[in-house]
Amino acid sequence: MNIFAGVARIVHVSDLHQQVDWGRRSFFSTGWRGAPGRFELHGMGRLARFEGVQARLEQLVEELHAHAADHLVVTGDVSALGHEDEVGQVEELLRPLLSAGRMTVIPGNHDRYTDTPAARVFERIFAPWLTSDLPELAVDGPYPFVRLVGDSVALVGLDSTRVSGWSHYFVGRLGQRQLDAARAALAHPRLVGRTAFILSHHGPVGPSGRFDWIHSGLLDAAALLDLVKEHPAVLLHGHSHERFWHRADHQRPHLIGAGSSTEKGREGYWVVEFDDHRALEAHAYMPGRKRAR
Repeated sequence: MNIFAGVARIVHVSDLHQQVDWGRRSFFSTGWRGAPGRFELHGMGRLARFEGVQARLEQLVEELHAHAADHLVVTGDVSALGHEDEVGQVEELLRPLLSAGRMTVIPGNHDRYTDTPAARVFERIFAPWLTSDLPELAVDGPYPFVRLVGDSVALVGLDSTRVSGWSHYFVGRLGQRQLDAARAALAHPRLVGRTAFILSHHGPVGPSGRFDWIHSGLLDAAALLDLVKEHPAVLLHGHSHERFWHRADHQRPHLIGAGSSTEKGREGYWVVEFDDHRALEAHAYMPGRKRAR
């Protein structure tokens, strides 16, 4: 690990929302599963907010290469609608970082919009990078997976998109089996002495510090908070396009929402530096590696 004076560094990005040329494609080309997502793109302005996202994504990846970080994390929504072309384009851009073992990626709800449980486009395309150092704990496909980074960090990747029907557009859920497996991972002897970073697309609270349906939407939010407060852990998540950090207190650990790293006018990411799960500092960066605060 690239540690100076005992301090480790994680770069946290999220909600990349790579999109293909949906303005030229028939509204019906994505089928019934994609219809609500297409309405969001065209009727609610998301297509315009992410116009030119390819160039911003390429700039972001260049900056990520330049950061002297121990690891880079992407907490979901790499795509606009979960289309194979979108997911594949992002994987290709991130592949040098992924293959070097410098990056971990989990899915978000947008990565499921046109997907099916049988196809699982995200898992198929990112399959080489969803491996675990504790594979015996996986209970839902590759999740949860555990990656041990250096001597002091563990990453626990979760999938909060485990909902069915139309609700997958609005809410998230981890499920009891995945939560139980994550608890077993945090208690595993190989994680002793490490700071665990829990990665979930949906966070348990929004910018206000309370649960809400727009910025959080995680149905088992209380269970996730109970899980992370029992262990030396930090929670990194996406979903909300607001960038916020709720500092640890006696009731919960550090909760860091990445915001969208590529939405026009909101671009950015977090650089998290820490000795352990309590001695932590986070700094928000804008494009050009300019510190926002």
